Amino acid sequence: MSEAYIKKNGLLYSPDSRTILGVDDSSTEFTGRVPFGAHYIDDEVFSDCPYESVFLPDSLKSLGNSLFSNSKNLEKVKLPSSIKELSPYLFSGCEALVKVTMPNVLTEFPEGLFYGCSSLQEIPFRAGITKLPENVFAGCTSLKSLIVPASVTEIDSCAAANCTGLESLVIPSGIKNIAEDAFAGCTSLHNIRIDGESDLFFVNREDGCLYKHSEGGDVLVIKAYGVQKQTVSFFKDTVDDEPVEAPEDEEEDDDDLFSAEIGTSDAELEIVDMEKEVNNMSDENNLDSMLADIMGEEKERNSTPVDVGVSAQESAVLSETMEVMADSTVGSNTGAITTDELEKLFSKNETEEMSTQKSEEEVKEPNALDSKTKILTDTVELSKVLTFEPTGETPEDADLFVIAEKTVTNANGEKDFSKKLLSCCETFAKIHDFKRVILLAGLPLDNEEFMQFYFHYINKRNVILACEAASPSALSDYGREICEQSRISLDKAELAEQRKRATMKTHTLIKLVIRDKYE
Repeated sequence: MSEAYIKKNGLLYSPDSRTILGVDDSSTEFTGRVPFGAHYIDDEVFSDCPYESVFLPDSLKSLGNSLFSNSKNLEKVKLPSSIKELSPYLFSGCEALVKVTMPNVLTEFPEGLFYGCSSLQEIPFRAGITKLPENVFAGCTSLKSLIVPASVTEIDSCAAANCTGLESLVIPSGIKNIAEDAFAGCTSLHNIRIDGESDLFFVNREDGCLYKHSEGGDVLVIKAYGVQKQTVSFFKDTVDDEPVEAPEDEEEDDDDLFSAEIGTSDAELEIVDMEKEVNNMSDENNLDSMLADIMGEEKERNSTPVDVGVSAQESAVLSETMEVMADSTVGSNTGAITTDELEKLFSKNETEEMSTQKSEEEVKEPNALDSKTKILTDTVELSKVLTFEPTGETPEDADLFVIAEKTVTNANGEKDFSKKLLSCCETFAKIHDFKRVILLAGLPLDNEEFMQFYFHYINKRNVILACEAASPSALSDYGREICEQSRISLDKAELAEQRKRATMKTHTLIKLVIRDKYE
């Protein structure tokens, strides 16, 4: 640090006040929020700092190396929205870090960005990242699942090494190179999937591992642990329907649509009579034959709220969304905003965290949609909100989100949700004492900014996918993507558990798939 400096705001500045050189240990004025004005922060200024949160202003143009390294108490950081590059090992050793608000535009993730951030449960990716460099997520032991963005083409050595809690991994089909030790030490990893078709890599259905095609023989790239071939049970759609049989020549291909942990084909599916599962319910209140093909739910890890790298970003969206969507109405397919408008919402500079207090509108009208839900209803092609008066105690999350793969045409020639699906929604609301069911159709899966928002928002919400598929191997690309983004698991044990929860009131989230024939 230079000998020439000035003290103000509890910080040490260069004589021109453009560079922050350090923290003034003789002052208690600085509490974690850096005032607007400085252009640069020197290396390691906040390393080993005692603060739980640090907020950096948008006046900053660049950040020093290892700026927050080994800050054991640091939980939350807001980075400047104006910068386009991050320095190496920016958060290395920040064991308590759980949330980072990222800049609007990043050209890349630097080496060791989140190295050793053992409390970080989700990675705050930004669109456009093309490479995961060395040690970028190494030692993030709380990371449970990782969906590598489609823009990434290269994963370097030890990029996610020793992420011992990592269970599920989705690799983009456009990946060109993965270092053989990129996921070394990820001993809980048992679910590996390629999002699409890849000419270079494939998941072996027998051992669940990721291999690379090579002239000298296939090369093991990512090892899967504890994978066992299983059969999966599904509900029959109606008692009179015939069991779904897959053609013999399609069995091999169908398995590849899902993780090697499933390891089953249509011919192996055990069809379960729905009437035996719901014999305590009347014909009027049963699931109207909609509870077919229930496909799973993330169990206990959905019971603890997670908020990583998204709420501050969302706050900018929510603060502007009503102005953009002022003419939209719930249930209309004319209110969907364009990709350009959506990206503008998400690229808005963040100035402060989203208030946790309810708005005056929500207080006056308890059934009014919150701003986040409005983003969903106003962005999709078609939406509808059903409201109910619970007769019992409402769950902590009293909303159910239903994603319909297809819609029908009603008597007025307009797009609508099928009567069968609406009846099923009413039944679920009665069973679980939901206050609202929000139906959505036509999610813009090709919009990365929206899908990032959807992934984080829907993570801890009750969500159902209604589709035509009679089994997981028959799911469409749209259906598979919704399952992935909605955290709908296909694990055999979770399928069995979900069947029980579907027909009785519980205190856990609903994450399942039901079959709608759109008749």
